[in-house]
Amino acid sequence: MAPDALGLGRLERLTNPRDVWEHEANDFTPWLAANIDVLSDVIGLPLTVVGQEVLVGDFRLDIHATDPAGKTVIIENQLEPSDHSHLGQLLVYASGLEASTAIWITTRLRDEHRSALTWLNERTDSDVRAFGIELSVVHIGDSLKAPVLDVVVEPNDWAKAAKEMSKAVASPKNQQRMAFFEDVFDRIATTYTAIRTPKTQTDSWCSFASGQFGYYSLTFTKQGYRVEIYLDTGSKPSTKQIFDELAADRESLEETVGFALDLDRLDDNRSSRIATYLDGFDLNTADETARQQAIQWSATRAIALHQHLDGRLRSLAKTAKAAEQALNQLAGGA
Repeated sequence: MAPDALGLGRLERLTNPRDVWEHEANDFTPWLAANIDVLSDVIGLPLTVVGQEVLVGDFRLDIHATDPAGKTVIIENQLEPSDHSHLGQLLVYASGLEASTAIWITTRLRDEHRSALTWLNERTDSDVRAFGIELSVVHIGDSLKAPVLDVVVEPNDWAKAAKEMSKAVASPKNQQRMAFFEDVFDRIATTYTAIRTPKTQTDSWCSFASGQFGYYSLTFTKQGYRVEIYLDTGSKPSTKQIFDELAADRESLEETVGFALDLDRLDDNRSSRIATYLDGFDLNTADETARQQAIQWSATRAIALHQHLDGRLRSLAKTAKAAEQALNQLAGGA
């Protein structure tokens, strides 16, 4: 379609996502696992992929993931309109793995299945969430195709967790942190669109741009404030492999991003951390000038880390996970 008088094109949706992903298990699930940040950004929850095609009884769960708290997230994919069979499988996986979050991705979520997920969100406690997401593929003219994930059912956390969250929401300290995070991402959005603005929470940290390697985060601690890359592939060996490769190239990394990095292997943990710290910054006592300087510092550092390291992180994670999977297959066949 030709551009209009202002040079604008029309967004068009493909009629069938199978024109992009021919096979659900062989094409779409591996793609989603490798690009889990697309889903994470949409639902506002950083996800770490633990496994694909995971056996749960006689069925295979498409993707087993975890959230930042280490709780189980199950993802069921369907490259067609929703049906009762997949709803049943979703419930089997959720109960079998004691999932905290259940995500159903389909090309069209039928009304009766929307009602079922909504009912689950309304009747379960605040530790259980259900998402219904519709998948489509769009393009403008001859541009590249792009996936779109539309959330059509999500948990009503404000209503479900009102009592648990009321004190946290009312806390001036939590509101102050939340406002700070929002201002940082507003600043990032003005110059760097590759980082999607996440849903900010009242926590002491705000994560964004997650992938198989882990995620990025703005984090307040008792010791100070940092912008970090939180490495967690869901497996300690592959996480440490990624960290060790980056640590061995530390000098080049620091030259590339333009500032010193604090590398913490966290040997006793599954995860590792690459961070940059803003010395002496205390949000509680900072005046407006210091606050604005911290916002700019955060935006600049977050952009630099993402711009210069994101591609490498995703490549390293893909390689490490593939090597780990090959070793597990060899061990299983021995």
